[in-house]
Amino acid sequence: MTAAGRQRLPLAAGIVVALLAAVAIILTHRPQRLAVQRGVAVRAAMRDPTVAEARAGSHWNEVTVTAIDDHLVYVGFLANGQLVAEAAVDRTGHVLSGVNDRAMRVPYGDWIAYQPAVLVVLGALFALMAGVAPLRRWRNLDVLAAISLVVPVVLFKQRYLSASVEAAAPGMAYLLFRCAGKGFGPAREPAASTPLTAVVMSGVDVARRVRWLRALFVVLALVYVMVGISSPDAVDVIYAVMEGATKLIHGVLPYGHMPPGIVHGDTYPILSYALYTPLALLTPVNSVWESVDLGLAAAVVAALVAAWAVFRTIAGPRRSSGETRPVEVEEAGLRAALAWLAFPSVLITVSTGTTDAVLAAMLAVAVLLWRRPALCAGMLAAAGWFKFAPFALLPLPLAPLRGRRLVRALAAIVVVSAPLVALLFALGGLHGPQAMLHAISFQFTRGSEQSVWSALGIDGLQPLVQGCVLGLIAAAVVKLRVDPALAGDRARMAALTAAILIGLQLSADYWAFLYLAWIVPMLGGSLLADRSGAVATAAAPASLSPAAPAPSMAG
Repeated sequence: MTAAGRQRLPLAAGIVVALLAAVAIILTHRPQRLAVQRGVAVRAAMRDPTVAEARAGSHWNEVTVTAIDDHLVYVGFLANGQLVAEAAVDRTGHVLSGVNDRAMRVPYGDWIAYQPAVLVVLGALFALMAGVAPLRRWRNLDVLAAISLVVPVVLFKQRYLSASVEAAAPGMAYLLFRCAGKGFGPAREPAASTPLTAVVMSGVDVARRVRWLRALFVVLALVYVMVGISSPDAVDVIYAVMEGATKLIHGVLPYGHMPPGIVHGDTYPILSYALYTPLALLTPVNSVWESVDLGLAAAVVAALVAAWAVFRTIAGPRRSSGETRPVEVEEAGLRAALAWLAFPSVLITVSTGTTDAVLAAMLAVAVLLWRRPALCAGMLAAAGWFKFAPFALLPLPLAPLRGRRLVRALAAIVVVSAPLVALLFALGGLHGPQAMLHAISFQFTRGSEQSVWSALGIDGLQPLVQGCVLGLIAAAVVKLRVDPALAGDRARMAALTAAILIGLQLSADYWAFLYLAWIVPMLGGSLLADRSGAVATAAAPASLSPAAPAPSMAG
């Protein structure tokens, strides 16, 4: 095959897979039917005391009714787009759970993390750590796109759920195309730039800047500890996995055996529960009224592990046991780690205790291990057994491998998966794996107002976009197959990973800002990554002066 043909092959493969997948999804997709008639569900919800209290004086003017599954219907009451109350109604017309959204200070997590001042300070710190000078650089547009994802957080806090999803779409779509372009495009050096930290602290030498950044990291870590562990309102996900872990301790699979209180709390792969069994041994959880403080602590630890992984991805290991890193390289690593911790929604995510913080740490470690494909494949397999979506990333580290390296990577996947499959069989018998897959299938059939497609009323386009995401994965696999050297470029691989994760989130039936934690470490290792010690200077660049010519939009 000619060089031109090899270049076009990934695009051709992606297009073919996208079209075939879209057609298959359209032909096999069946819209979820309401378990009970719309009018019956609305009347049942209106009779619920909690919902009635919320509606009183709210001036609600809209009702949304969505099928949760074959047995439950979601009813939401809105006032000019703002959620007032919601309820889950079963097929007998009984309300399982009514929620007064007007009485909630925040949807979940610590109210401190939602404060405008906190969001502004963290956003400014993120821009300082990730931005560069001259200001006219693509990287600064990437920073702005990332910061724009604070808007969905603010809207979600005010319970404008559809508007929150709509506000997230432009920034995420931009980052998807930027990451795909970096991953598939040719490797090239970015245009010369200087980190904003060097510009702001132009009179400070590099060694002192590093000491200040270390101190700032300690301060942010303490903020995470204080806000995260003291959070008064954990999300239902952490209750679900802790309850499932408690079930495992008693020799029972969580699938189909979860206590009432959380709808579909058993919809996660088995590792989501097994990983929390040590915590459940110390503090068993059998209902939403019990303590999940250890789960909150686990989210804090996960955020700090992700920060370490991002740091190591940029700064690399120490040269030898007695040799320290160049201070310029360590500074670049610290900036990346601080950008992760400073991303505004991450602190909120951690304060909810959700398992998304743990998944972010797993993905950050996988990127760190990218040049060791067997370990990377094993980590992605573990992440898939934890939250399923990372299974879509597994073909990437496998694609460029051949011979013994491929065998070792496949063996790593087996080593990770075999004990979990054995656990399913041991506790659930022959039907254990089937029970897990049936429970997980809820994520692919659920109805929700929290998707771009429902929010914009363009559900018909969703299968097309889902097909495009599968095409993106296929194109990445073919690209890595015909160009194995690409796998050695960790920044471009992180970009491909981020593009696929963003695509999965945008095309899904349900989205919440908590999922942004998955992609921030990937951005830190790709679009926002640098080893800028070689180009950074202690003084501000001349191009920032008013008389300097306008720089090009590159890098």
